[in-house]
Amino acid sequence: MLAALVSSGSDTPGSSPTPPRSSRALSIGALAVIVGLGVWAFWGLPMRTALTDFIPESDDAELAAIAREVTDSEIARTSILSIGPTDDPHLAASLAQSVGRSLSEEPTIAWVRTGPPEDVQTAFYELYFARRFAFAATDAEGARALVTEQGLTARVRALRGELTGPTAMLVRRVAPEDPLLLFASILREFQGVSANSSAGSPTQGSSLDVIDGAFVAASGGGEGPLQHHGIVMLASRGTTFRAEAQEPVLAAIDRAFEAARAEAGPAAAAVQLEQAGVARFAVRTERALRDDTSRISTLSTLGIVVLFLVLFRGPRFLVLGAIPLGVGTVASVVACRLVFGSMHAITLAFGSSLLGVGIDFISHYVNQHVLEPRQSPEGTMAHLRPGLVLGALTTVAGLAGLGFSSFPGMRELALFAAVGVGASLAATLWLVPPWMPQTVTPTRAHLALARSQAWLFERVRSRPALVSVLPIVSIVLCVVGLPRLAFVDDLRRMNEIDPALAAEDRLVRSRVAQGEAGRFVMAIGDDDEAALEASDRASAALAQAEAAGELARHRSITPFLRSARTQREVDAVFRDDETLPARLGAVLEREGFVASMFAPFGEALAAPAPVPLDPETLAASAIGPLVQPFRVEVHDREGRRRIAYLTFVEGVHDADALAARLAPLEGVRYFDQARYLEGAYRTFRERAFTLVLGGVVVVFLMCFARYRSVVLGLAAVAPALLASLTSLALVALTGGEANLMHLVACLLVLSMGEDYAVFLLEERHAKEGPATTMVGILLACGTTVLSFGLLAMSAHPALRALGFVTSVGVGLAFVLSPLSLLVARAGRA
Repeated sequence: MLAALVSSGSDTPGSSPTPPRSSRALSIGALAVIVGLGVWAFWGLPMRTALTDFIPESDDAELAAIAREVTDSEIARTSILSIGPTDDPHLAASLAQSVGRSLSEEPTIAWVRTGPPEDVQTAFYELYFARRFAFAATDAEGARALVTEQGLTARVRALRGELTGPTAMLVRRVAPEDPLLLFASILREFQGVSANSSAGSPTQGSSLDVIDGAFVAASGGGEGPLQHHGIVMLASRGTTFRAEAQEPVLAAIDRAFEAARAEAGPAAAAVQLEQAGVARFAVRTERALRDDTSRISTLSTLGIVVLFLVLFRGPRFLVLGAIPLGVGTVASVVACRLVFGSMHAITLAFGSSLLGVGIDFISHYVNQHVLEPRQSPEGTMAHLRPGLVLGALTTVAGLAGLGFSSFPGMRELALFAAVGVGASLAATLWLVPPWMPQTVTPTRAHLALARSQAWLFERVRSRPALVSVLPIVSIVLCVVGLPRLAFVDDLRRMNEIDPALAAEDRLVRSRVAQGEAGRFVMAIGDDDEAALEASDRASAALAQAEAAGELARHRSITPFLRSARTQREVDAVFRDDETLPARLGAVLEREGFVASMFAPFGEALAAPAPVPLDPETLAASAIGPLVQPFRVEVHDREGRRRIAYLTFVEGVHDADALAARLAPLEGVRYFDQARYLEGAYRTFRERAFTLVLGGVVVVFLMCFARYRSVVLGLAAVAPALLASLTSLALVALTGGEANLMHLVACLLVLSMGEDYAVFLLEERHAKEGPATTMVGILLACGTTVLSFGLLAMSAHPALRALGFVTSVGVGLAFVLSPLSLLVARAGRA
């Protein structure tokens, strides 16, 4: 089909048939191999979508590894549903349980929690009553304060108050063995956290209760009745940052809610579903990106097709243009699969747009062969080969900086682009010429464009003052704009977040008092015991931080589990104090109790201490699901498995003071995801400037090696460099803020814009003048500006940044590129 299409001259005016060549057989053989490789590369290609590949590595390898694991851990996959409002707490509980039952049957959902686990009270008694001495305080110092005269008196008076309160029956049962109410204190602390260990304990202004076995949040009050919301927690199975995995979950949630509301009847007519969780933001962002890229790619492809048809007429050159793009894509996917074993979806999407530089090669070749053909298509290619090779090398050199970034995803992108550009060049050099006709009569539009470029160049060349205006204006813009350029490294500014969705997320989280997203303290160790010892140190420090006003509250594993060392030390404070039974008896008598009734307390002290509670025992109990979110397994850069216990913090008022307080503690790290990513991206951005400068130097050296002239080397580099700087200056002058994507766009401008000057310099001695080459680079520039200009109209800030700088920069590189030829001719190089 390909041979029939491109060998016939009937589809292009004035084309002469070309007899079959032996090179066509080689071309067909090569294309067959490429097709075979493509089938292997794309068949069952493992695709990654998690954003962890674009979380930068940092000098702190452990922190970087934990950041990646937590980003797509169960914590990130957890969502909170709030069903209300209603003044009937039992209706709220019933709705939550109905939604929970429906969701528990969904295969895309890992677990659902609408209330405390069954038998949790029995499990709590079995685990903690015998260990009440070990859990009486968070450390030995706190335990010693309990057994002082003042501490014992306070506890006995509290006992007297409890015996007349609503829990008097329960207290009478345990008081003989626990007159200090140690177990009751542990139970109260447990109830404050267990309502939702992954979401938090109640905050001021709201409460989270258990009604009919379900979690119910209450708010309001005052003059009006309390409003109640049933609470459902769930975690999805699929990765959070993949719409394909999360869309079925969100759909299941909507179905379950509508079914529950319909079942409840008119009483639930005003009840609404509100949600909190990362999944909704990720799905909405991916949908927007998918819609944008689909619309933009369609319009871009349509524009390129129309442009080729207007200039060259007929489908022949569209097919020829597809060869380098197809070969480049297949070669890139093969390379990534061999090196990485899989491919990130962003690499395939964004990398494919980078391969659009292959259009530059083929359009330059076709344009040259149509307007100024040599003896044969191979002759035209031989004439253009040095410039095409140099252009490809400079493009790869410009993009190579991405390969030295701290982003694993960027390194994959650099490999994709480098291999793809090289393969596209090879296809243009060797696979396309055999299918080109010997001669092609240019269309009227093509000839008119060539005449206009020749006229324009002559006008510019004959007016030196006009020539100097262009770079002077660019330099002035850079001088004025670049000092005003402000870089923002906060990734949240690169994403469009629906304000209503964000407000709803905050409201739902406030009802269950979930800790601030992305902020927690990590206690890390080589095993559970080491990590728990670090967690004990962190808990003590955080209590001090709360007292100092550095944060409002924190939730940790400490109420449920402490290190074996801490449990033994605290337990020993009670059991090793031989005077404690007598001193407590005296306090009891003084407060009106009969001391002999509490003899079981002394017997408990004299009994051997129970085995410390360990993570395995706790996880196997009914309390296990409540503590699961606190423990994560992480791997450092060497792949070693480590244990981390997380403490969730809320209301951080002084992050620097908090970090400084925790810094001296062994195995304890304060992690603020937003600040970590901001710092890591800032470091990459600062390093990227060095990479850009290095790329410019490498490109200059390549051009110098080709032309043996410093002037020509500078002439090849200067237009694209000045264009990229000017585009950044325009960002500042238009009131915009620069981010990482603006810098990536500058790399693209340098990579693609340098080709224009190189192609012109290759024709500096041509008697026919530069008109033909200018048409070729105008066509290349037009396709690039069309693609990235449409990207600049995206609703996504990151895509807008990429599209604006790239389209403006490439356009400026084209406008400035003739200056390189004028410099070369003025210097007679």
